[in-house]
Amino acid sequence: MKVLARQLFKTVIFSVILSIAVNSIYYALTQKGADYSIALPKICEGIVLLNIIVFIMSLPSLFLVNPAYWNNLPVRLPLYFGGAIAFIVTIFTMQLPPQYKVIYLITGFVFLTVHSVFYYLKVKKG
Repeated sequence: MKVLARQLFKTVIFSVILSIAVNSIYYALTQKGADYSIALPKICEGIVLLNIIVFIMSLPSLFLVNPAYWNNLPVRLPLYFGGAIAFIVTIFTMQLPPQYKVIYLITGFVFLTVHSVFYYLKVKKG
């Protein structure tokens, strides 16, 4: 349990940092000449909240401490990746302004990428 919980916590931390960086770059490219000192705290707050949502949606991955679930690949993949994928699918289906949709999708894909890296490391380790 400790390994998966620690791994999920690291995923959230790295995802928040990378999401803030990527979304800040996106903001700087799309809003040339805008006041970045006002936008940065709002970007950080929004990204942290979005990552908390994806984190909560990814909590079913903690069920994988049960060896029966971990050893069954058709159960393992949906439990591990289902939360982040459900978040991304939800963003595609929601009626949001395009600028919000891009920020939400960047955050979701960054979380999924970081989560995938930790999955690869866990599977490789055995």
